[in-house]
Amino acid sequence: MNNNGNQDLRSKGLLPALGVGAAVYFVTGVVSVGTLGLVGIGAGVGYGVGSWIADKYQEKQDAKMGKQDASMQNLPWAMQVSLQSWQTFLANRARGMQLTPPQVEQIFQEFAQVEPGHANNVANLVQGGSSTQSPASSSGINVVPTVAAEV
Repeated sequence: MNNNGNQDLRSKGLLPALGVGAAVYFVTGVVSVGTLGLVGIGAGVGYGVGSWIADKYQEKQDAKMGKQDASMQNLPWAMQVSLQSWQTFLANRARGMQLTPPQVEQIFQEFAQVEPGHANNVANLVQGGSSTQSPASSSGINVVPTVAAEV
């Protein structure tokens, strides 16, 4: 009976230990998977909210700048070339110095002598499409406004 009694005790002690161990393992696994799920959901919501906030901030910045979109991509190709030519000319003359408005005007006069077509395009862009030159002295470039005047 000694032999049989010891085996019975071992099996009775082993089964509950395995059952409790399995239950703890299962609960820990569920908690771990649940935690990972919550972390994933939190990251997704955080990314979405962050993107939404960034979009709203960008919209406000765009509204502050005005309704005109003055990016280079919206300008005609010839105007882009003229602006690049002016920027290159100005950068070469400035050589990294801070220029005053009269200095910029003087450099622009030099630019107008060297590149009259580009200078006329840039001047028309800056003046909003109106030219100070008389029609007889213009270089043949006509700027047509794309927005009608309000009456």
